[in-house]
Amino acid sequence: MGLGNEVFPWAKAYLASRELGFGLLQPPWGLNPRDYRTEFGTPRLDWVGHAALRAVLPSETVTDEMVRSTGRIDYGEAIRVLDAEHGWSRRRALLLMHEGMSGGYLGIARARDFLRSRLLGRKPGQEGREPDPARLHVVVHIRLGDFGGTSAGPRPGEWNESVPVEWYRSVLAALRARLGDTLHVDILSDDQVRVAGLLPEWAREDSRRRSTLEDLSVMASADLLICSVSSYSMLAAFLSDAPYIWYRPHLGEHGGFLSIWGHEPDQRTGPTAANVLRERQDAADPALTRGVAMDTGDDLPGWLADYLGTRTALRRRSADLIHYGVVPRHAAVSNHRV
Repeated sequence: MGLGNEVFPWAKAYLASRELGFGLLQPPWGLNPRDYRTEFGTPRLDWVGHAALRAVLPSETVTDEMVRSTGRIDYGEAIRVLDAEHGWSRRRALLLMHEGMSGGYLGIARARDFLRSRLLGRKPGQEGREPDPARLHVVVHIRLGDFGGTSAGPRPGEWNESVPVEWYRSVLAALRARLGDTLHVDILSDDQVRVAGLLPEWAREDSRRRSTLEDLSVMASADLLICSVSSYSMLAAFLSDAPYIWYRPHLGEHGGFLSIWGHEPDQRTGPTAANVLRERQDAADPALTRGVAMDTGDDLPGWLADYLGTRTALRRRSADLIHYGVVPRHAAVSNHRV
């Protein structure tokens, strides 16, 4: 499985270890065919230790069905409920295993800082060159490789399908129309050569195939992320605080709102339904959303262009005091009087 799927059992194990006071084992990356062991620095045979523990210790697996039976979304809370029933924390020796993606990112939200500490901070060195802080750093993720593709692109509930290249071109053109030459665009893909041919007007000379964790770090640190319909893009958005743009035709509509998972039966009364009600009652501007839905030909929302312009302006080193920068005297006096 890809990293976007693999992190779920790892994050769940972390939350369970915090709730129960258990030790935490890293996943056996040596078993993954994508060679993640080289990125995490684990031995090829790391799985042997896991197998040995399973051979000598009693073990239990927390299934998605067990978690759903608790009625809790947060995985740590679900573990607390299940522990009261199964008494895991009272046993002298136990190997507790975790599986599945139940609860989605909402279920593992409290493991976000843990995952950030394990997955990020591996951006490429000087050869990749950091973007100029005075420019807006936009990262585009285009998933090709084992993904199929149609001219229509993925529809609601469809995964493992490439987004049409025309959509990426349209979104980038909308960004350039509003933000001009302030853009610094990085296009990341599992097939950099093919992408350079599909979007030659945006290809960069220093584009190269980086490691999975390098790409993830670049994506999570961007000012704006343009996503593919993939678990990897979703992981980057989860680890980031910046806005991201999602392919509009992939989203389903429910009572005037768009969502990724609202079509699923358990979301009719689950978090998606609850959030529809919350957004209807919220006093905040409903147009201001971290996840932005765009279709081919759409203009960039005005509020997003303003936000990105402000974000870039605030990052200029010349006005950053800790970087020997300066701020206007009148602004300092005004703040002092307040």
